[in-house]
Amino acid sequence: MWIEILALAFLGICAVCDGLEQKIPLAVVWLGIITALVLRARGLSGDGTWQSAAAALMPGSMFWLLSYISGEKVGYGDGWMLIMIGLFVGLWKCFLVMMTGLIAESVVILILLAFRKASGNDRVPFAPFLLLGLGAAVCL
Repeated sequence: MWIEILALAFLGICAVCDGLEQKIPLAVVWLGIITALVLRARGLSGDGTWQSAAAALMPGSMFWLLSYISGEKVGYGDGWMLIMIGLFVGLWKCFLVMMTGLIAESVVILILLAFRKASGNDRVPFAPFLLLGLGAAVCL
């Protein structure tokens, strides 16, 4: 449980920065990635195998690819955050976090579009929704 709380702390900092400045603090993300790798190496997080660590990188890697394909409409920082989350909580919980965040963001965007508070060109930060998804995953 404390590992998820640590992940929430790192992601919380990223969510505040993304929400206010629309910029992911990569130093915080890299510190989170290094922390998660150390915890995995010590056997405190995940099963400690390199295969599970490599699998945990999949959601973030998919977002990197999406960033490249979309011309950075989806930021590379989102991929870095998902890599950090995956290393902390594992592949399947990372997918749960990602899907919860995507669904929550979609609902909010649809509501904003319906009430004409946003247009199709507006940028919506993803980190707060990832934080929501991680919070939901911790509660499960």
